[in-house]
Amino acid sequence: MPIAWNQDPPGSEAQIAANAAAVLGDIAADAPARTVPTLAMAQEWHRRLYDGVQVPVHYYAGEFRDSDTSYPELYGYEVQVGPFPGVPSADVPQSLAHFEQQVQAAVAQLDAAIPPGAVPQPSEIGSVLVLCANVHGEWIRIHPFANGNGRTARLWANWAALRYELPPFVTIKPRPGNPYGAAAMQSMTGNHQAMVVAFVQMLSAHLR
Repeated sequence: MPIAWNQDPPGSEAQIAANAAAVLGDIAADAPARTVPTLAMAQEWHRRLYDGVQVPVHYYAGEFRDSDTSYPELYGYEVQVGPFPGVPSADVPQSLAHFEQQVQAAVAQLDAAIPPGAVPQPSEIGSVLVLCANVHGEWIRIHPFANGNGRTARLWANWAALRYELPPFVTIKPRPGNPYGAAAMQSMTGNHQAMVVAFVQMLSAHLR
């Protein structure tokens, strides 16, 4: 049975927060280049999030569930958020391949509509927020890592926002009571509409 990784080690919050800030800074710096989004990009974010943090198995940082026989502890590793299970480990590789394909197709369309450096028009901001919610929500639904999926999903959302000249409005650790929590549970079912609404509110609050 795989070694469980359900919580960050005590005292690691400050290190993870510092790591997240550094990753987000690099995402912002790279945004104008509009590089093609890949799974490998998210794997590197995850490794960097847990740099200097003790994890139960060293390759839990950056490797996906049921993705490679070189990482036996991730084979058959199942996850659950509240009452909702993540994608079964055997289906994670296929789900991630579909995720990558869909994200690349979505940004190809938005890249054509919103040129690099252009501030999105009000009518376009909604499309950007839908992208933010979908990449975030699908990452949550798949739950590819043993732990740290929420943090990585929020990096995905900010990556999408920064690509289209919006601020990184999704905090790495949203405050309790934020509509984000309930919306994330809805995303576990594949319904990301509540997350779109939550992101509209979060962006408005950030801009205020």
